[in-house]
Amino acid sequence: MSTNITNEPAIEQLLIKQYSIIENMDRRDILILHHAGIVRRIHGKKVIHVSDVSIRYVYFLQKGLMKISNINDKGEEVIKYFIKPGAVFGELNLLDNEESHHEIAVAMENCEVYFIPVENVKELMITNNSLRKSIHHYISKRIKRMEERMFSLMLKDVKERILDFLKEFVSEFGYPVNGGYQAKNFLTHEDIAKITTTSRQSVTTTLVHFKKMGWIDYDSQNLSVFNFQDK
Repeated sequence: MSTNITNEPAIEQLLIKQYSIIENMDRRDILILHHAGIVRRIHGKKVIHVSDVSIRYVYFLQKGLMKISNINDKGEEVIKYFIKPGAVFGELNLLDNEESHHEIAVAMENCEVYFIPVENVKELMITNNSLRKSIHHYISKRIKRMEERMFSLMLKDVKERILDFLKEFVSEFGYPVNGGYQAKNFLTHEDIAKITTTSRQSVTTTLVHFKKMGWIDYDSQNLSVFNFQDK
């Protein structure tokens, strides 16, 4: 393995550039992590049952967009968040958390995902303080974000929740345009309803209203949200 590690600077730089979670790791450990995993192509709409496998993994999204959800006791999908390249999911497998047993990832388009066995990541966390801190920070940040969304659901009405989510989505997955942000539109009205805990009918009515007011624009290809400071 040592020969491979010393001869792969391009892979090292690619991984550091794409995944902030490993940017402070030393070169050798980065490539050990790389060699432990395998890249798999996940076709659009395919589901990954994050923990329902004989070998558990931590997943590094290399290309595409994915939706991370839980399945509740009624068998219904509860959307947690969306992720883009450079993000990690399945990190709860490192904690053997009961919540991870019902977690799924859905490819919103064709994706490439690094599957890295949990045990390999745990081994490196023991000897690599930077990786251990980065993963703990990553998990804490994600938990905080989920808590903020929960309080938003409790304190805001339907229109506010939907608009907050649209702002968050386009600013994270899109790019600035005149007066706002625009992103590729992967969302269905059902997706927006699930993540904002409202009905599909309410989402449809609210989006029509927002568009009429000039706050948003959308079609099957793109979604735009305007004048963030005024909403």
